[in-house]
Amino acid sequence: MVLAAGAGLLTALSPDRLGAQAIEPSMRRAQAAYDRLTTLRASFVQTIENPMLGAPEVTRGTLWLAPPDRFAMRFSEPEGDRIVADGEWLWAYTPSTVPGQVIRQPIPRAGAMTPDLFKQFVDRPHERYDATYVGTDTVAGEPVDVVRLVPRVDLPFRRATIAISERTGLLRRVALVEDSGQRRTLVLSDLAPGAAVPPAEVRFDVPRGVKVVTP
Repeated sequence: MVLAAGAGLLTALSPDRLGAQAIEPSMRRAQAAYDRLTTLRASFVQTIENPMLGAPEVTRGTLWLAPPDRFAMRFSEPEGDRIVADGEWLWAYTPSTVPGQVIRQPIPRAGAMTPDLFKQFVDRPHERYDATYVGTDTVAGEPVDVVRLVPRVDLPFRRATIAISERTGLLRRVALVEDSGQRRTLVLSDLAPGAAVPPAEVRFDVPRGVKVVTP
């Protein structure tokens, strides 16, 4: 009788109701993980898909995060490229495509290059997004909950789909559909919360002969 009653309850619940029940613990786990986060080092693979540019662009390297205002991506492919948020400026140095130039601009508050990479998705999500529980998946063999977020406020992307580790609550994958229609997916592995962040990683020293461009 107990089993029958339980089965009846599940049958009575709509998919939306089941999704709502699943999303709350996932988002609470992600918020708690971010609240504990002081620093992070991780390996990343980034894929950018833009139909206007042909085949997807795949890059990889090491990511450093020191909330609230320091963030860096040091690329191993293409080697030498760097993205650095130093607390005041966001530096984009891509000698693989534009040698002799670095772009400097104020640190963005949202998007793939913000120092608050995790917080923008897990802090007060129900105020800022319409959230939908997509289901479960695995990232590098680790079980994750997948949540789709559609901004209610003005943000530089139309939709974000995040994968939250069932074990740690940390984000393992972030997939953005940007305002331009470009798709950007960042997959993280070998996460090391609390890892020491070398000061040189979150500082950009302009190489000799490189022009600084501020849009």
